[in-house]
Amino acid sequence: MEMTELEMKETIQMIYERLDKVTPVDFDCGKLCGEVCCVFDSEEYPNDELALFLLPGEELMYEDSDEFDLYYMDARELEFPHSWKGDVCLVKCRNPPRCDRSIRPIQCRTFPLVPHITKKGKFHLVLDDTEFPYKCPIIEDNIPFRDDFLIETYNVWKILIQNPLVYDFVDYDSRKRENRKVDFEIVI
Repeated sequence: MEMTELEMKETIQMIYERLDKVTPVDFDCGKLCGEVCCVFDSEEYPNDELALFLLPGEELMYEDSDEFDLYYMDARELEFPHSWKGDVCLVKCRNPPRCDRSIRPIQCRTFPLVPHITKKGKFHLVLDDTEFPYKCPIIEDNIPFRDDFLIETYNVWKILIQNPLVYDFVDYDSRKRENRKVDFEIVI
C-alpha cells in the first residue's frame, strides 16, 4: 500500500524528531573540525556545488524553506539503482553551516554512519568510507559514539529501508562497498 504525501511527510517528521534527540558524541563535533562537512570549500570541490540527495518523500520537508534550495537530477545521470526512475531530489543549504537544523537531511543527522546490507541480507551500520576531500575527526580519531545515537540511527534506518526505493539504494551502495575495507561496524 502506497503512502499519501501527508503520511510520508508525517513519517519523515517523526524520523527527524527521533534523530533530534540524539547526537553522535557528547559535544558539538563541529567544533573539532570547524563544521568541515558543511562548509568545505576548494577549487576542486566548491562549496556552492555541495548538495545532498534526499530520500524519497524527504523533499516534502523543504517545500516552504527559505534556507534550502531543492533541485532535481535525472536518476540515470547519477549512480543510483535502476529502480530509481525519473528525478532524484537534491537539497542545498543556502548558508552553511547556519541551516534550519530542524529540517536538515537524514544523511546529515546520521553522519558518519551509513546503512549497509550484506550479501546475505543482514542489515547493519558502518562508518562512511566515502572518499571526502576532508577528514572527519570522529572517524580519523576513532572517537566513540554515544550508545543512544547508535541505537536510534539503527532503528531509524530499519524503518527507512522498509521503503523499497531506500532498500534498493542501500543495497546498491552496499554492493559498491563490498571491496572496501570496513574497519568498524555496528550490529544491534
